[in-house]
Amino acid sequence: MAREVSPTVSRRRLAAELRRLREDAHLTGGQVAKALGWSTSKISRIENAQVGAQKDDVAALASHYGVSGEWRDLLLELSRESEERAWWEDYADVLSDSYSTYIGLEAGAASMLTCQTLVFPGLLQIPDYAQATMGTAKSVNAPSPGEAARRVQVRMRRQRLLDGPDPLHFTALIDESVLHRRFSTAEVMQRQLRHVMEVAARPHVVIRIQPLGIDHSLMLPSFVLLKFSERERLGRLHDDIVYLENAMDATFEEDEVTTYSFDRAFRHMASEAFSKEQSLRLITDALRRTT
Repeated sequence: MAREVSPTVSRRRLAAELRRLREDAHLTGGQVAKALGWSTSKISRIENAQVGAQKDDVAALASHYGVSGEWRDLLLELSRESEERAWWEDYADVLSDSYSTYIGLEAGAASMLTCQTLVFPGLLQIPDYAQATMGTAKSVNAPSPGEAARRVQVRMRRQRLLDGPDPLHFTALIDESVLHRRFSTAEVMQRQLRHVMEVAARPHVVIRIQPLGIDHSLMLPSFVLLKFSERERLGRLHDDIVYLENAMDATFEEDEVTTYSFDRAFRHMASEAFSKEQSLRLITDALRRTT
């Protein structure tokens, strides 16, 4: 079964393509808005993916830019996809806008590079471990038990990206301290470590452990770098996106210089990490010592 279409990514692809078509036509947003009888802010919102572009609006823009035939049909298909209801919308009551956006981007990514210094990545967590990490937050932002339970459901649903015939290619650098940091009982930690070992056996998953004695100048904050595959029908690449999250907020970095810097730093850190085989032995040793 093919992976579900991500409305978030379709909306952003459509926005980028409409902006490119306008720029190639050497038109300003104001000129297009005036010609179509729209407000300039409407053009801006569409091109920045702040709102979905309705089918009739896309058709009007395509005609104005002289786009027809198959190309026009593809733009309309992106519009249709961007309006589909995403599964994570059912959890809007417990998800921030930034996290919802992240889930949508993750759902459409071809690969993920992640560096984690405190906990196992969400895509590797078992329910009890995920619940325990949420329950340790000692702030006014800590979720209620009910909210935490629903957020755990979201995390488990996200993990489907690692299954199926078109899985997410996942590479994680995990600080060695995470293997020994308990958020719950020894039994939960044992199951968590076993689960990581099982997932690591999949051909599209790479898990590397960063040594405790690593040069701290190499250390980065926890982050996710999402990469997107070429979309044949548009012949363009979606830009890489870096996602940074802390206890209070989350940010997206999309400019090429920043994403390239994180990509380069990740690969440098990977060169200092234990190999896949060594990492598996470290996880096995941690499991044996967890009592």
